[in-house]
Amino acid sequence: ISCSILGSESIVDFIKDKLKINVNETTDDKKFTLIEVECLGSCGKAPVMRINNTYYEDLTSEKVDSILNGLK
Repeated sequence: ISCSILGSESIVDFIKDKLKINVNETTDDKKFTLIEVECLGSCGKAPVMRINNTYYEDLTSEKVDSILNGLK
């Protein structure tokens, strides 16, 4: 609920647009797969995403953009 209230839907939409994939799809280069999960257990720092074993908290579109650009 915390992620939802704090804008996770807009974060997911941003990621979908940036990577040009939908939920449960993988980018053509096989670097990213977008999966929605019910909870990552970090309600106090929502919205949150996990890439491999690293958690990213207090997300905004700008933060996600910077994170994804750093991984490409």
